[in-house]
Amino acid sequence: MRKIFMVILVIIISSGAFAQILSTANSPEYKNILKMSVSQFTRSTFQMGYERFFTPTTSFYLSAGLSFEDSDNVKTWGLRNEAQMRFHVFTVIKPTESHRLYFAPYLMNQYFETQNKIFNNNGIYTWKTDTFDAVGGGMLFGWSFSFANRINLDIYTGGGIRKTFGYDQTLNTYNSGGVFDYGYSGIVPRLGIDIGFWF
Repeated sequence: MRKIFMVILVIIISSGAFAQILSTANSPEYKNILKMSVSQFTRSTFQMGYERFFTPTTSFYLSAGLSFEDSDNVKTWGLRNEAQMRFHVFTVIKPTESHRLYFAPYLMNQYFETQNKIFNNNGIYTWKTDTFDAVGGGMLFGWSFSFANRINLDIYTGGGIRKTFGYDQTLNTYNSGGVFDYGYSGIVPRLGIDIGFWF
């Protein structure tokens, strides 16, 4: 099994060595994009991502993020990981800009630890801790726009399914139970904006 994994890894790396990917027609040959998710800031999450092109029409995107919130009633921190295989179905490379349309199946995993202020009948509170995991998968459709030779703007939408394990609603009384809560299980919409640079 280990030998098979090593052979697959060598094939992937060597296939990327011969890919000729241009951010724009005036650029040298770049094959990598380092990205930061602007939309995840609305979820109190700092997320960075790395996209690697293997061919002009196929790339792999891996992202990791750290969530943190510290308010009067809730303290939360967590980790978020996601992997996407992107298939670029339309590409236009101009002298100073390029456009790519893609679709991408994705898998994601999240881990959270929350502390909530729980009040008893006498109005006295204690901090209660809950830890839980979430996994999910789905499909995204996006537009990747490169300009100024190396700057990249990535806008995407889509959705999928998410399942949370180990979540205790009684310890997370400040959550509304909506689709954007950390403990939500069900169908989830996705909408995001990433900005990055080629190298």
